Amino acid sequence: MAKKQKPNILFILIDDLGWQDLQCYGSKFYETPNIDKLRSEGMMFTNAYSACAVCSPTRASILTGKNPAHLQFTGHITAIGRHRYPEHGRIIPPDDKMYVDLNEIMIPEALKSLGYKSISIGKWHVGKEEKYFPTLQGFDINIAGYEHGSPPTYWGPYKNPNSDWNPKIKNMMEGEPGEYLTDRLTDEAIHFIKNNKERPFFIYLSHYAVHTPLEAPDSLVRKYEKKLKKNKSQKSAVYAAMIENMDTNIGRLLFELQKMNLSDNTIIIFYSDNGGEQRATSNKPLREGKGFLYEGGIRVPLIIKWPGKVGANTTCDVPVISDDIYPTIMEIIGKGVKPAKDIDGLSLIPVLRHSKTLKREQLCWYYPHYSPQAKMPGYAIRKGDFKLIEHYDPEKIELFNIKYDINESQNLADSHPEKVNELKRAFDSWLKKMDPVMHSLNPNYTEGYRDE
Repeated sequence: MAKKQKPNILFILIDDLGWQDLQCYGSKFYETPNIDKLRSEGMMFTNAYSACAVCSPTRASILTGKNPAHLQFTGHITAIGRHRYPEHGRIIPPDDKMYVDLNEIMIPEALKSLGYKSISIGKWHVGKEEKYFPTLQGFDINIAGYEHGSPPTYWGPYKNPNSDWNPKIKNMMEGEPGEYLTDRLTDEAIHFIKNNKERPFFIYLSHYAVHTPLEAPDSLVRKYEKKLKKNKSQKSAVYAAMIENMDTNIGRLLFELQKMNLSDNTIIIFYSDNGGEQRATSNKPLREGKGFLYEGGIRVPLIIKWPGKVGANTTCDVPVISDDIYPTIMEIIGKGVKPAKDIDGLSLIPVLRHSKTLKREQLCWYYPHYSPQAKMPGYAIRKGDFKLIEHYDPEKIELFNIKYDINESQNLADSHPEKVNELKRAFDSWLKKMDPVMHSLNPNYTEGYRDE
């Protein structure tokens, strides 16, 4: 009898997709039938988090299993080379790495000795310089991955002559005029599968959608313009059109896997890198969105389909984080993977097999940066149902019971000082263990100053 091939891994990462931007997560406006079907065939996580409120650090955590603080990569890669901060703000953000060290073992490197063919398609944004691009981090192929976190345009040939900082997508053949980027990246994934269906593969399909610039096919935009006139629960017809197009392309990809008889041996993980951007989408009932340490900035959709192992249409309420993806994949693949050292994530196998707990007491976020959206550096810790946020600028401590107050409207810090102190101590202990590049106090700080 022929030896069964190791399972394929298809990891689909959507950029800036909010927790409720899918029908299966409760949206009454966006239309996502293909992702809903994927959810019906696997497990949906209701308490999944990104490791950061912005993109680059979360992506680094997915690929390595290490928390951004541990990687010393806590802020997103910026065009100016370091993180902006107000001249008179209270803190100076850390001058962190803006790359993942080449000695870190990313997912494709761990799988390479087992004969896996790997490809990174779409957004990279995990290294500012070419020496930190995908093919030097274990991937066999890189398509459209480079230093920037958003495309100059979603329309082929993907050039913007009016942009000095991001005039053109790198590492991809120019598209035909009028070609749409999300369609093209899906085409690349399908092409890769057809060429590698006889061997195990790992696909990191990291769509630029639904990140800005907000651009979508006119026919879809018109559809949602009409819908917005009747249903005002959302903000942007263009954003809604981008979501539907993204969903359609995922449907195309799933159909091709089925047609090639690969569905039963392909594990699919669907994730977002941070919460929804509030200019484009409403994250209600969650508070705020991308760039904030509130739930709207870090709680995200996560769906895992593992045929024959994970029950169809199942749900997990256990808090999990993007650090957990790496060890989960490693345990699924099993014997023969190249192990990474000192990772922070936990394998999700226990909850995928319907355990109600993981052996972890807390989740932590160290984000000492003035995000473009929030401009509120700080940290957060969730332990059980309680979540503490300590803002560095302006100084403020907030404590919420997430179970009963999902929209974080009732600050319990004054009435629960013991819980505040408990969580502060727990975070301090965790931070010491992570050993990040730390922020510092700004000697030019002017009390009461806010750069709006």
